[in-house]
Amino acid sequence: MSAVAAVRSGSWIVLFIGTSDGQLIKLVLDEKFTPGCPKVLFKSDDERAVLPRMHFDPVDFKHIYIALKKQLRRESIVQCAKYITLKDCRAALDPLCGWCVNTHRCSAQDECSNTSWVSIPKNSLQTRLFSFQIGENSSRKISLHLSLSLKSTGNPAFSCTFTKESDILCDSSDPPAVFPNCSCSFSDQLQYTGGLRVSATVNIEDQKITETLTLTNCSSITENSPNASYTQCVQCVTSGCHWSSSSKRCEWTHGPGEQLHIQDACKYLLSEMVYNKPMILSLEPNKVSFHGRNNVLLRGRNLESVTKIRIQGDLDCIPKESPVFDRSSDTLRFHIPPSGTKGTEKVCVVTPDDRCHGNSIITYSSQPSCTGIQPTVSWSSGGRKIHVQGSNLEFVESVTVFPSNKVLKTQYNTSSEDLWFLSHPYDGSGQFSLKLNVGNSTVDFVDYLSYKPDPEFTGFTTAQVANDLQVNIQKRADMLNLSMSEVTVMGLQGKQQYLCDLEKIESNAIICKIKGESGAIPA
Repeated sequence: MSAVAAVRSGSWIVLFIGTSDGQLIKLVLDEKFTPGCPKVLFKSDDERAVLPRMHFDPVDFKHIYIALKKQLRRESIVQCAKYITLKDCRAALDPLCGWCVNTHRCSAQDECSNTSWVSIPKNSLQTRLFSFQIGENSSRKISLHLSLSLKSTGNPAFSCTFTKESDILCDSSDPPAVFPNCSCSFSDQLQYTGGLRVSATVNIEDQKITETLTLTNCSSITENSPNASYTQCVQCVTSGCHWSSSSKRCEWTHGPGEQLHIQDACKYLLSEMVYNKPMILSLEPNKVSFHGRNNVLLRGRNLESVTKIRIQGDLDCIPKESPVFDRSSDTLRFHIPPSGTKGTEKVCVVTPDDRCHGNSIITYSSQPSCTGIQPTVSWSSGGRKIHVQGSNLEFVESVTVFPSNKVLKTQYNTSSEDLWFLSHPYDGSGQFSLKLNVGNSTVDFVDYLSYKPDPEFTGFTTAQVANDLQVNIQKRADMLNLSMSEVTVMGLQGKQQYLCDLEKIESNAIICKIKGESGAIPA
């Protein structure tokens, strides 16, 4: 963190954080200082730090001025307009944005006057938009209580409809909906069907939000078995039922109330599960660009039961997940997905009970950049070593040549930080553009790769110089600019080979010497 600024909105604090690797991050804190999901408002292509002073626009406080080296930027900090529906507006979890009922758009509150402004409540970081509970009363009717995690400055028109397929589910005697809650009673169909899929449609003025709820007979989830498991508890809580920690079984709820989180209701059962826990020993590589990386190798123990890989930053609300392939007991491979932010993130392996094991680290950094290639010309038969110049080149997986669409494997030397590839054969001359392949994204090259005919050698002469034999090889002048590392000359006398040490390469000649003792090499 290299800079910080903050604004307050009701019980919320909104932080704007500049980082040393060139990002501007928006972070929401609730009244308990619980962080929401960080949003990257700006991300530089390189590692230039955001300088310490940041200033809000004094006119509307909806923009902030930031400085990076020799660059001054004005960035928007209230980006409500990009959320098209009320559901999207709420999902942003941004206290500076709400749904304006009259204008039918997501906007700041000062842009919504004389009407209802629907926004997030103070506990919205811990609750989903829809939460529900189900109970059974004495007359064997099922009661469904639905609550929306929303608040409003006024009283918007609000209604709920519950249907099974196309049939209305609720009794006519149910009380009218009162924002943001509604309820529905219906005859006990769950005891016979084992479950019921209900479509819940909520109307807030002209906005319609539909969610499919799967209702289950609470008392049959664990079959009243004393051998309760973590997975049974999770199924109970997510079904809107009540998990009894004393009897270790699932029960109907008793009237409307706040739906418990799985981590609160079921965490004590985790310690009772017994199996060989997976362990992570290493990740190769463990540093990638924010474009991600393909075919990453994970080494560890007891990996047979791993179903997927979970990657999560310290402040991420929604983890990234990646399926597993090429699995064994001690290795597996997976793709690291791209990230919207730069920095370290935790990696763990997920087992079928949805528990995550291990605590390895990967680092997301800036994307590679290419400042040039050397040499820029290849001979037509291919195989010339082309060195790539730039930064963060260790993240490159391959190079694509256009318009031929040839994908060329790259090699990276960690000690010398040298990236190179071998040119492909091309029978002709012309220029080709190149792209670096990084994860599932590409980065453009600055230079073009040209092709010229293979070098042509026309003859050679020799001359005795003391104990050595000097060899002068004639060649046609070309534009290949051969380097000493690309040419090897061997002398053959009978079946004996002699290395000819290069001394000079000119446009039309190669000069080398075969070293030897006096008389060992005849003139």
